[in-house]
Amino acid sequence: MSIEVRDWSSEAIELYIDGFPLPFLNAIRRYSMAKVPTYAIDEVTIVANTSLMFDEMLAHRLAMVPLRSEDYIDKLLATDVLLCEKCSSDSEEKPPKDVCDKCFINMFLEVEAHEQEVTVYSGDIKSEDPYVKPVYDNIPIVILAPGQRISLELRARIGRGLEHAKWSPTTIAVIRNVANITIDESLCTLCGKCVDVCPKRVLKIENKRLAVDKPLECIICKQCVAACPTKAINVANLTDKNILRIESSGSLEPETIIRAALKILEKELSVLQSFIENVKKGAKA
Repeated sequence: MSIEVRDWSSEAIELYIDGFPLPFLNAIRRYSMAKVPTYAIDEVTIVANTSLMFDEMLAHRLAMVPLRSEDYIDKLLATDVLLCEKCSSDSEEKPPKDVCDKCFINMFLEVEAHEQEVTVYSGDIKSEDPYVKPVYDNIPIVILAPGQRISLELRARIGRGLEHAKWSPTTIAVIRNVANITIDESLCTLCGKCVDVCPKRVLKIENKRLAVDKPLECIICKQCVAACPTKAINVANLTDKNILRIESSGSLEPETIIRAALKILEKELSVLQSFIENVKKGAKA
């Protein structure tokens, strides 16, 4: 197996992976979206809201503001997220209070418009924990007309995208197939139609021959195949080569998301393996 980093920034990471089974790669993708825990605003207490926005809409907008969770990733992975999820559920089974104290972080939002209208941004949210705060300060929440005011008490809780999308650390998590582009030079007339229709400019005419310039950029739309009058081009998928792209909401670094997804997947596979071994031992007994 070989891995090549094609793109890496604070917002996204893209990996070219050769020789890794697609089902396991898809498991990493799904775990990145649904199983990696983060913080998100889960409870909103309305002390005052004289704005034109309903309380429910205001709470929903606040919940979708991504919160920085990078500094607590080890704590998040060690926390029993299932216990945290029961805190806000309708279940009568509640975790101990000391567990809740670790799961929640208190925040506050209080803004008042006096003589001019005021736009309330995510940067106006004040957190008791300096390491857990809105990732971006410029997300608009609500516009207050002169004389209007909001005063809110917020509680951020540990959760997973499996429960609600607001806890998902990813905005995009996709696997893209790598194309196998073959050209029959005996049929190619160098008309250039395939080059013109390609949206990613994968093909080019060079030294009086049609060449594949950027094969990893091909999205397998097969527009070149349809445009070729002589059917000199064929595009197929390579089964053992794929590209994994993860884009972060900002709550966690992209590489942290993949690393956490792998840790959770490894842990759950070890539990499954232990269960299977115990079943085998019981069957033999």
